Amino acid sequence: MRLILAVPSAIVRQAESRIDIDADLGLRRRDESGPAAPSVLTVRNSEMGKVFIGAHRGAMCHAPENTLAAFEKAIEYATYRVECDIRRAIDGTLVMMHDTTVDRMTDGTGNVDAMTLMELKQLRVGASETIPTLAESLVCVSGRCRMLLELKDDGIATDVVRTVEAANMLDACTLISFSEDNLREARRANPDTLIGFFHLEPKPLDLGRVVDEFGANLLVVWPAAAQPEVIAAAKDAGLHVRCGFRDDMTYEESQAVFTRMVDMGVDEVSCGRPDWIGRMIGERQGLSV
Repeated sequence: MRLILAVPSAIVRQAESRIDIDADLGLRRRDESGPAAPSVLTVRNSEMGKVFIGAHRGAMCHAPENTLAAFEKAIEYATYRVECDIRRAIDGTLVMMHDTTVDRMTDGTGNVDAMTLMELKQLRVGASETIPTLAESLVCVSGRCRMLLELKDDGIATDVVRTVEAANMLDACTLISFSEDNLREARRANPDTLIGFFHLEPKPLDLGRVVDEFGANLLVVWPAAAQPEVIAAAKDAGLHVRCGFRDDMTYEESQAVFTRMVDMGVDEVSCGRPDWIGRMIGERQGLSV
C-alpha cells in the first residue's frame, strides 16, 4: 500500500486535544471542575496507551438504534463515544435516523425529509421508543460521554454545529460524513468543530489533506481498510483512530477483529454491543468483567 503523507505545521496538534484522559476518572473536560463522567475501560499495549469503548448507533443490539434508550444503554456500558445518525425533517428539525425512510425502524412508512417532527414523534421505534431530536440526544448524553455525529443528509452541517453549540458540547461532539461538502460546511460554520474522516478502502490516504483541508482529528477506519501502516501513519499525524466491526458476528468472531485492531494500535473500537468490547478489554487485561 502506498501512503501519501505530508506533515504540515497544522498536523502537530494532538487528536482529542480538548480532554484529559485518566484511567481512573474516565472523561473530563479540561475546563470542568465538576465530577468526571463514568470510568472508561482501557487496555494498554506496546503500540499505544489506551483503547476506548465506542458504540454504534448507541448500544443498538440492546435497544432500538439511535434512540435515547440505546444511548442510555451505551453509557451504562462505560462507552467513551456514541455514534449516531442525523437527518432533517421537512420542518427543518434535526432528528436521529439512519435510513432515508422510517420504514425499517418504526411502525410507520415514509421519507424522513417528507415528515414533520410532530408526525415523526407519533411513530414508535421498537415497543415504546420515539425518534429523538438531535437536541434531545445531546441533553441525554451531556457530561457523560462523547458523541460521533454522522450527517446523513447534505446541507445540514451548519444547523448541526449550531445545535451542538447551543448545547455547549462543541468539545464533546465530532462531526463526520461521507459527504466532504458537509465536512467543509461544518468547518466554515465554526473552525473549532471537531471533524472525523472516513477511510473505507485499502487505498492511498493523503493524511496531509485530511488534517489541513478538513481539520480532522479523528480517523474512522473500516476493518477492510485497517492496515498497520495506515494506523501508524494516522497516529503519527496526531489523529485518534476508531475502528468498528459488524454486529452480526459471534463473540468469538468479534473478539478476533478486536484483537487485530488493538494489535495494530487502534485507539477506539466500536460496535452495537459496547458491553462486549468492555468484556474483551477485561479479558485482555486478565480481569473479570
